[in-house]
Amino acid sequence: MRLCFGSTVNITGHSQEKPPIDAPITSSGEDDLGRAPVAHDFAESIRDLDASQGLVVGILGPWGHGKSSFINLMREQFETEPTLTVVDFNPWMFSGSNQLVNFFFTEIGAELNVRNKSRFGMTADWLTQYAGILKPVSQFIPLPGAAAVGEVAAAALGGLSVTTNADRSAKKVREEITKELTSLTQPIVVVIDDIDRLTTIEIREIFKLVRLTASFPNIIYVLAFDRERVEQALTEDGIPGRAYLEKIVQLSFDVPHAPEKLLRSQVVEELDRILTPVANATLDDSRWSDVYWEVIDPLVSNMRDVTRYAISARSTIKSLGDEVDLVDLLALEALRVFRPELFQQLSKLRCELTNTRDIMGRKDERAQIAIAALLAMFPDDEEVIRALFNRVFPVALQYIENNHYGPDWLSTWRTAHRMAHTDFLSLYFDRVAPDELVAFRNSEQAFELLSDGAALRVYLTGLDPEDLEAVIEGLTSYESKFATDMIVPASITLLNLIDAIPEKKQRGFFDIGRRDITVGRVILRLLRRVEDEAEREALVSQILDGIETYSSQLDFIHSVGYREGAGLKLVSEEFATQVHADFVAHLRATPPSEPSREWDAWRIYDAVQTETGEVPLKPSDDPVLLRAVLHSLRSTARSQSMGSREVRSEDRLAWELLVQVFGSESAVEEVVGRVRSALGDDEALQLADKYLSGWRPESL
Repeated sequence: MRLCFGSTVNITGHSQEKPPIDAPITSSGEDDLGRAPVAHDFAESIRDLDASQGLVVGILGPWGHGKSSFINLMREQFETEPTLTVVDFNPWMFSGSNQLVNFFFTEIGAELNVRNKSRFGMTADWLTQYAGILKPVSQFIPLPGAAAVGEVAAAALGGLSVTTNADRSAKKVREEITKELTSLTQPIVVVIDDIDRLTTIEIREIFKLVRLTASFPNIIYVLAFDRERVEQALTEDGIPGRAYLEKIVQLSFDVPHAPEKLLRSQVVEELDRILTPVANATLDDSRWSDVYWEVIDPLVSNMRDVTRYAISARSTIKSLGDEVDLVDLLALEALRVFRPELFQQLSKLRCELTNTRDIMGRKDERAQIAIAALLAMFPDDEEVIRALFNRVFPVALQYIENNHYGPDWLSTWRTAHRMAHTDFLSLYFDRVAPDELVAFRNSEQAFELLSDGAALRVYLTGLDPEDLEAVIEGLTSYESKFATDMIVPASITLLNLIDAIPEKKQRGFFDIGRRDITVGRVILRLLRRVEDEAEREALVSQILDGIETYSSQLDFIHSVGYREGAGLKLVSEEFATQVHADFVAHLRATPPSEPSREWDAWRIYDAVQTETGEVPLKPSDDPVLLRAVLHSLRSTARSQSMGSREVRSEDRLAWELLVQVFGSESAVEEVVGRVRSALGDDEALQLADKYLSGWRPESL
């Protein structure tokens, strides 16, 4: 599916991926810029020129503007009848003047032999001999300012005394080469590309070589380079390099800039190419157009930039395209490719880019200083940075303008996989998902199953129990997407899993979270999707019918009803009173079928005791149930001394409540003995022994 600036696009294709390649095009069939006719016309005009004394042609343009591609299009014209032989000389293969001269003639000779031995065999042999005997005459060829360059070169050549095996001097060999080249019916084209990528010294050596050999007949040099870079390299002792260049290059063509509209279409085409294999990735066009025009487009100036961007972003998109918001990903990848220094600074500002604050909270002064420093560090990119904040990291706007995004936005960004949420920004920078994000990924999967209770239970019970609470907590981020068909199956499933969530015995000092509260937050958000009270009551009844433990039933009744400090009054008071009475009656008539799962066993029997005024439990009851009651009244108290970092903990029992539910301490002692005898010892029983012996905890 095509990437575009039209509507939201789901990238779900699975076609064979064709990776972008940072290489020049080789034929008109690849010419997306429409330069082939111009290149063909220019090549044809070269044919019409007199090359009897040699010819030097320049193909000029900044780095990345398609000089190599333009030359390849020229080759197509050179291949038409009568064909011209084109030989490529790679200046990157030499090092130093001696090697350059030797390599040049050896390479040209070898290439001619390969092209057509019968046609160029003699010329190739003479060039090879010339390479073997020629001294580094380039050292005699001065740069700008020398008035008698030709005379010096001729003297240098004429004065060489080294001969071949046939006792021919270098001058004689040159004469033979000239004779062979003169006899050719069509000139030979020698292409020297990428000159502007060489060092200053290497650029000078190349132009010395061309100046030395430019008079060979029927040799047309096609040189590709950035004029500004080469002129700078050739400038010496106040003599401008342009003057020297004009003595060598007789004909030049400036490769035009790619039209902006066409350049943008190429960006889209390359991105479409690399996005197609990414399954289940979504590009939000409501944000994409703004991000492209304000962040990406200002950074792209030529076709090479387009290809660099596509190549560099490809691996990132392939690995993260279905995990991180694509618009954010494409924006950050553009900065990574074209503004690496800015990108590195952004990676150090994760908190500043993602930390929200309450509307009445004070701005973080340290963060404000950091953002101001970033803008000062990159003044030329200030507009791009501001656009990045506006479109990708809106939290940062609070430091540069009167804008505010509070904590309520975090769930929105999280469910959208936006980098405005720290979990996804860290995933992008580190390529390692933080624990919170691993849990959230599981939450996403669970959300997809909320309307199917059986499937949801299978999925959640298949997770590591230690992760279960965090996964359920992550479901609250999807509140805006909750649907009414999810309410009953999801609520029943989650309430039936409370006992499977391990209790966090080592929570932090200020952590007062509970597993039932975590589940309750999700269920209450589900029920709030229904505005009609009568409809909510019908749903509550359905949910109660499916809950497997009395502990979860009572917790749910308290949550939706009118219990002080807990009830949210989602049903009428009459309904709440009735379901509570039904609960007590059912518990009195039918003991728990799986007492070991009663995670709040004391509370359910406290409800019976409050309703009837009777002691609800006896030492003769099921020892598994008795143990569940003991465990449900166990807790851990923590304390910390002033000036100390040490947190002390102490296990306790709600002793008065335990005695109350069994009627007396002697009954509790009997319960402890019965449970120990039937089920073995444990820490809760040992703690009860301490209380029975008279121990009581000190007040904290």
